[in-house]
Amino acid sequence: MERVEYQDPPPNWTSVVVTWDDIMNHPHYNIREILAWVETTPGCRYHLHGHESTAGFDFRFENPKDATYFKLKWL
Repeated sequence: MERVEYQDPPPNWTSVVVTWDDIMNHPHYNIREILAWVETTPGCRYHLHGHESTAGFDFRFENPKDATYFKLKWL
């Protein structure tokens, strides 16, 4: 997928949040593996933004199907 850089995340894209609890607690999601997977997986564009309310990573996907695929793979 192609990462896009915006100051603010696109509001109408589909959001999937990976929290610090997801990363630090069992089964210990490795954020570097997640980022590598997103970068090498075919798909549309995505945006990565820090998520203040959950203190984690907010992945925003242009195509909702990419968000579903991400959830099925990682969450």
